Amino acid sequence: MWSVLLILAVGMAIIMIDVPTLRRNKSRKELWAFSVLLIGGVALNIVVGLGVEVPSPLELIKIIYGPIVR
Repeated sequence: MWSVLLILAVGMAIIMIDVPTLRRNKSRKELWAFSVLLIGGVALNIVVGLGVEVPSPLELIKIIYGPIVR
């Protein structure tokens, strides 16, 4: 539980540091990309913090390219 709170606190700190600059510069595309990547990263870190095993992206690459290599 503490790990989830710590992850959320770090995510909020990153938002408070970076978002005002992006809004001031009117960088809408960068703000969207930042938001999507930060939400994805925070979500994955929360899942790992709760002890759920997250599969490696390398497994998907092996499944896709497996038939081609053989």
